[in-house]
Amino acid sequence: MSLAIPTILIIWIIIEVISTLSAWRYTWGLPRAEVPGRTPPVAVIVAIKNRSALTEDFLQRLRAQDYPDYRIVAAVESGDDPAFALLNEAARKPGANLATVVAGPVEHGGQKVWNLLAALKAIRSEDEIIVFTDADTLPAPEWLARLVSALIDAGYDSVTGYRWMIPTDGRISSAVVAAANASIVTLPRIPDVINLCWGGATAVRRETLEQIDIAAYWRGAISDDLQMTRALNAAGRAIFSPRQSLLLSPIAMDWKEAFAFGQRQYRLMLTHVPMLWLFAALTTGLPIIGACLAVFLALQGQIAGFFTLALSAGFGELRYQNRRRIVRSLWPETQDCDLALYWRVERFLRPLWWSFHFVCILGALGSRRLRWAGIDYLVRSPQDVVVLRRRRPPA
Repeated sequence: MSLAIPTILIIWIIIEVISTLSAWRYTWGLPRAEVPGRTPPVAVIVAIKNRSALTEDFLQRLRAQDYPDYRIVAAVESGDDPAFALLNEAARKPGANLATVVAGPVEHGGQKVWNLLAALKAIRSEDEIIVFTDADTLPAPEWLARLVSALIDAGYDSVTGYRWMIPTDGRISSAVVAAANASIVTLPRIPDVINLCWGGATAVRRETLEQIDIAAYWRGAISDDLQMTRALNAAGRAIFSPRQSLLLSPIAMDWKEAFAFGQRQYRLMLTHVPMLWLFAALTTGLPIIGACLAVFLALQGQIAGFFTLALSAGFGELRYQNRRRIVRSLWPETQDCDLALYWRVERFLRPLWWSFHFVCILGALGSRRLRWAGIDYLVRSPQDVVVLRRRRPPA
């Protein structure tokens, strides 16, 4: 056996150990009561496009947060967007104060970022904390208070969370995307070394937002969160990730939609943080190579192949059990949902969703064109994004 084979197998097991310990560490003390020592005024900013049962549920949940002093600024592309009517209807119902900003169609950059730029103009001097979120999530009543607690009680300048996807249909494609995403959620995040903002759950102090001049980083950009990351890093501000800042994100995707989503995520990563894309490619690709080598060795009757496969299966089972603990702890209501297929895919089809993940990473090396929310873009650089085509929604 050449030296390269045991080296790859050792690296694979090291990755397995680190991933498993990180998933286990994530479960410590969940759920925890996180109540901010004080409740300063908060402005929650969200860009919304179109109308669906999910956006209606999101808006209802967002306006019913267990936090005494917050308001919502929602930004839409135009008054013709179905989301505009939804927001007007919601504003007449009980709940947190809701203001709507119409941004207009973007000419250079991404429509979501253009909407957020318009919403920035609605920030007031009394807004002490600015929170950004996405309309395809389901915030729990404690979500906003937990984000604020991380800023106020711990004294951080910026905190971020991440999505936890749950399939809402019976398709394996949706379960595969959710399982691949869950493997990212529990990865270790080191604030002073590397961490990325996620636009669905990011909170910053207003003074911090002004000091980093986020508007300058967003002009001509398509990625709000990766540009927020660049701005905070350039200003020397660490990004923290409280474990309870996760948001449920229901998904339903066929295979075409799944690959398009995954490729878009890594296309943006490759454009903004290429070294992190390379790291993701290595830490996802090496285990696949290691697994193939282990199977080859096992078929030859070599104990090293059986041993590494058994170790990998054991660590995978531990991660699965810890991820189930996270979901049960943070979202007890999911016990009433039919997630049996999702958990079976997570547990027994790891080669499938791991390979899907790797293909999406490699797919980022293709065209710089991408489609997002009905618009085709050409991404030349982080702040040089051209709108190629606007697709009309089906009648």
